Amino acid sequence: MDPLASAAIRTVGAAAKAALGHYRPVGVARVGSAEDRAQSYRRLLDAVAYVVDTQILYFYRRRDAEAARGAWSWRRRAQLTAQREDAWRTYTQAQHEVHAALLGVRLCAPAQVLDCAEALIEAVPRFHRLGTNKTLPESDYLAAHDSCNRAKFDYLEAARQDLSYNPRPWHLLRRYRERKHRRLAARLESGGTA
Repeated sequence: MDPLASAAIRTVGAAAKAALGHYRPVGVARVGSAEDRAQSYRRLLDAVAYVVDTQILYFYRRRDAEAARGAWSWRRRAQLTAQREDAWRTYTQAQHEVHAALLGVRLCAPAQVLDCAEALIEAVPRFHRLGTNKTLPESDYLAAHDSCNRAKFDYLEAARQDLSYNPRPWHLLRRYRERKHRRLAARLESGGTA
């Protein structure tokens, strides 16, 4: 074999190996990577937001349908009942999405994020008291939403910690900017000026 041909084959082989070694399709997360975990964390957050929104709609449709039992015409009652049933179907689809997203988090999350995710699922407000089918009063329902928001914040912070989004102790400039931003936000929230 010609020495020039063998050198050419080695060069082409090395170039192909280098090209294939660095090949990583855009938008495709590697299993177990930070991108994979971030996708599953975002999916759970999106699913929880969706289920909470659909449950709010179902809560008010259910309340309106219960209030319409004797007061309005049969057409109006039938319309409200149909709206309630449509809201129920949307809500159950959202529940399925939450459970699928939770399984994705269970697959790749460390223990602290998984605990916060499970607490978030438990904190999703219910439109009725456990063991009964009676609709909650609106004030209790809104208080349950506040506790869900706290659980969502805890989950988000645990996910940020796992993905190393929070500044490390040696990132002094980043920590300084974050403190400055929080002070400015607190001042604006209290009614001060920038």
